[in-house]
Amino acid sequence: MSLKRRLLPAALFVSFATAFVALGTVPAQAADDQITGYAAEATLTRDGVLQVKETVDLTTGGDTFRRTLTNRVRSDAEQDRTYELGDVSATVNGKPAEGLENSAVDNGRQISVKVSGRSKVVYTYTVSNVVADSTEGREVSWPIVQGFSAAIPKATVVVNVPFATWVTCFSGRVGSSMPCTSSQLAENAALQIEQDGVPAGGRLTFLTGLSDQATVKPNAQFKTRWTLGRAFTVDSSTLGLSALLLGLGLLGAAALWFFRGRDAGKTVAGGPERPVLDGADGPQFAAPDGIRPGQVGTVVDETADVVDITATLLDLAVRNYLTIEELPRQSQFGKLDWQLRRLNAGGPELLPYEKALLDAVFADGETVVVSTLGPALRPRLGLVREHLYADVVTQGWFASRPDAVRNRWSTAGLVLLGAGVILTIVLAVVSKFGLVGFAVMLAGAALTLAGQVAPARTARGAAVLGRVAGLQAYLSNESSADLPQSHRLEFASRCLPYAAVLGLTEKWAQEIAATDDDDDPDAGIGWYSGPENWHLSDIGESLSNFVTAFGGTLTHARRLF
Repeated sequence: MSLKRRLLPAALFVSFATAFVALGTVPAQAADDQITGYAAEATLTRDGVLQVKETVDLTTGGDTFRRTLTNRVRSDAEQDRTYELGDVSATVNGKPAEGLENSAVDNGRQISVKVSGRSKVVYTYTVSNVVADSTEGREVSWPIVQGFSAAIPKATVVVNVPFATWVTCFSGRVGSSMPCTSSQLAENAALQIEQDGVPAGGRLTFLTGLSDQATVKPNAQFKTRWTLGRAFTVDSSTLGLSALLLGLGLLGAAALWFFRGRDAGKTVAGGPERPVLDGADGPQFAAPDGIRPGQVGTVVDETADVVDITATLLDLAVRNYLTIEELPRQSQFGKLDWQLRRLNAGGPELLPYEKALLDAVFADGETVVVSTLGPALRPRLGLVREHLYADVVTQGWFASRPDAVRNRWSTAGLVLLGAGVILTIVLAVVSKFGLVGFAVMLAGAALTLAGQVAPARTARGAAVLGRVAGLQAYLSNESSADLPQSHRLEFASRCLPYAAVLGLTEKWAQEIAATDDDDDPDAGIGWYSGPENWHLSDIGESLSNFVTAFGGTLTHARRLF
């Protein structure tokens, strides 16, 4: 054989051996375990099975000696080569080994035998999948010396491989490309290898080529090694399938919005909607379509939330169902607080959610203090919410309860998202299609978001929303200055709850304050009063603080909504 032909496969094996990483474990041994001699003989059968016999002379410090045989090693950047081990047996000093254990460990088998002091242990086993095809033809390889945690001073190995044509050998730490001390092919095609010093945990691996006359068939097996990059491979197949699934998911979410999430009628917002009704007694407040503040908030954002409840409480106060009394500060920098007093129980003129709110606030008495209200009120808000959602359906503004529609589709989206997470994990572990599962996750997220806008207003609801937009324009841009002085306070008070739900509390609180035309302290305005020496001109700050404080007592209950 030419020198070039002999060196090429050896060079190929150098790269293989350099990447040769043990995926198994080397057992821990007693610190005074020593190996004084090692010899191995292996024979390749016609079936491509390597029969191995190892003789190890050792002195142990304990009563058990362990070594590990690997069954999986690194082949290249993407694959590991796998072997099958069988017929493992051992003798100690010529007798069958006591306490022989052959147990599975990570990517290998751990062999344990009972020994004491100086012993001669003979291991025998078979290993399959040792014959592989290469650019130079068929090759046979196996790390024959391996799995010892004690150093070997000298290893002698004879391998009988019919029709062997060349041999090379590497020894040292795992991944080493250091040639063995000597390796040659004898006249009888036996490989004769010697190595002076194999370090603890090291290996001695032989590689030999077969001639064309060899009848043994290639039987090497490989498994693709898992890596994050491979699990989420980006190529035409993974991108195409991921894009298809993501497109279907986004299309489904868009279809949901188009068919279920759009209002039945177009919202048409005209000019400012002036909430004034001129009557025999002068101009009076009149909300568009008789809509109430809590309903306004639910129609606008399809959610019954804290600001809707706060605005409803203000509206009930203005309508004379309760009074709000600002309490004196305990100190100059003390915290503001308010006392609420119920004036009447309310009758059928109240909507169910308004009656439920009154009963929830005053469940413990006819008088309550805002700062102590939160812990008691929060558990009772569920019923208020239920009635408010039911009310917007009763009014004909929604065909179904917005929260039920939103929850139904959001739940479906979350289920799809969870399925995508599981699918991503499974596909990433077993294949390169992790991106496909990720696409399903994104589709689930899109469906969840679509569910938030899925509640659709009816044509009547869309029309009401247009009028609410007009009311908001009026409250934002107009004032009560064009009304008679005698009607301004009442009108501004009636506007205040609507302003609160639309984010204009401060402006309309100042409208109320502007009706204070003297410097004398004021007793109050019927539904709101302050401490001694309180002025109506202070009500702007007082009401803004009240809305913030009362809403804050409900903040922890937002999870109910």
